[in-house]
Amino acid sequence: MLIEMTSPVFKEKGKERPPIRFKKGLNVVLGKEDGENSIGKSSAMLAIDFVFGGNTYLASDGVKHIGDHTIFFTFAFDGKPYYFARNTASPDDIHVCSEGYQLTGDVWTKQEFANWLKEKYHIDFAGLSFRETMSSFFRIYGKENTDERRPLKGLPGESMQKSIDILVKLFDRYKDVEVFNGRLEKQKKKLAAYREARKYRFVPDLVGGKTQYDENVAQIRSLQVELDNLTAEQVEDQKDVDIEKSRIKSQLQASKLRLETEMQSKQRRLSLLNMSLEYGLYPTEADLSALQEFFPEVNIRKLYEVEKYHQKLAAILDEQFTAERQSVEEEIANLQEQIKALRAQISQLGFVGNLSKEFLDKHSEIKGRIDALKAQNEAYLTLTDLQDARKKADEMLKRAIEDILADIERSINEKMKEFNDSLFTESRKAPHLHFNEYNSYRFETPDDTGTGSNYKGMVVYDLAVLYLTALPAIAHDSLILKNIGDGAVDGIMKIYAQSRKQVFIAFDKQAAYMPDTQKILADNTVLKLSDGNCELYGESWNKEVSQNEDEL
Repeated sequence: MLIEMTSPVFKEKGKERPPIRFKKGLNVVLGKEDGENSIGKSSAMLAIDFVFGGNTYLASDGVKHIGDHTIFFTFAFDGKPYYFARNTASPDDIHVCSEGYQLTGDVWTKQEFANWLKEKYHIDFAGLSFRETMSSFFRIYGKENTDERRPLKGLPGESMQKSIDILVKLFDRYKDVEVFNGRLEKQKKKLAAYREARKYRFVPDLVGGKTQYDENVAQIRSLQVELDNLTAEQVEDQKDVDIEKSRIKSQLQASKLRLETEMQSKQRRLSLLNMSLEYGLYPTEADLSALQEFFPEVNIRKLYEVEKYHQKLAAILDEQFTAERQSVEEEIANLQEQIKALRAQISQLGFVGNLSKEFLDKHSEIKGRIDALKAQNEAYLTLTDLQDARKKADEMLKRAIEDILADIERSINEKMKEFNDSLFTESRKAPHLHFNEYNSYRFETPDDTGTGSNYKGMVVYDLAVLYLTALPAIAHDSLILKNIGDGAVDGIMKIYAQSRKQVFIAFDKQAAYMPDTQKILADNTVLKLSDGNCELYGESWNKEVSQNEDEL
């Protein structure tokens, strides 16, 4: 738990305040009897939130007027103290300290610190965020989580579904829906992958949905009749399997012929390359001498110069021809392997009768159209199955969440009624939480929509969750308690005082309450603030300072 907080900027009458010591149970930041504001109660509460990893303190009056500063603090778990420092100028860094707040050089990220607290408080439940959870129950001016009609809202802009998710995780029931959530995510990924495959034509597509599917079924029947008639007319004694073999054999033979033609072309090219490499492309000296014998007038010197150039060029071309010959030889070898494989397949088919090419082409065309339509329909059925599977997984997840929410709703309402009954001598209706669905809720006190009743309901809700879950602490600013009737506050104070977990509150106007309440406040005050340089920072910014002529 948090046991200490201090800062050089926390002052009283010009001197640094001694460390603020916290304890188990209720911890009170006490203000003035007259309820005067701007003495630092909310800033002190935000500083407590800051040492729990919150950020709202960064926008507080203290930081605005004092400037950046460091807050030192100590947590203790299992009797062992842990010392830290956090500066408003670098709030994402949590500095580990030794006793006396000497920096050790070890620096944690804010997330690492939050995870450490989550583990130490034994609240490391599936999916739970420590900061989101704590922020929901640290209700302090400036945090925008004091909407008495939506007490589950912990963060600005937070949706009802998000608020409910946080509560489910806090009750450690998220693990019960993870398996259903995992199934839903798996089905979503399958559906997304299939749609992506259709987009890029890796699988057939069916445009038109169920209507097109039915049209395809009718067309398949018609084509099948046409195919049966064709077979009956042309090939009385042939079976479908033989026809299919004939079609395949015809295709294989056509492929073999194409490859043989291509190989012949490659072989001709290879012969030309061999000739070029063996005999050369350009005349030799013997060729030139023979030329002069038949044509004595020819300029043999010019021819020799050209011949030398050609020899250089030939050396370059020889390298290229050699490389090309190797490539062509590899291509021929590859073609020979393919032709050999096709011959083996044709041989395996054996004799399948003599069917005309016209018949095989027509048979292949009709069967191809049937197969294409069947593939489209299979794609439609696959898509429908995937959509149904996702819908079913989604429904199962929602049912699981609704069952869990019903359990949580019952537990919270029973605890709120127990606390509410203890606040009054006569019976009064307790606040009631109802989850409409997995993503919405209603919170109200039946037949009582007054401001005081709503704020009282929010406090009672926080206390119920504090007692029912592993939530380590709650914080209530004075603005919340000021909106609740005095009689209810007297009862709430007794519940605060009975808590074994830490409860941080800011309070003032204590003389207006019952003696028992005043005693609880006095016994649990950890920080007392007032005016006259006894504010949290030893000064106030909401008062004008008058100056006389001598001071100007």
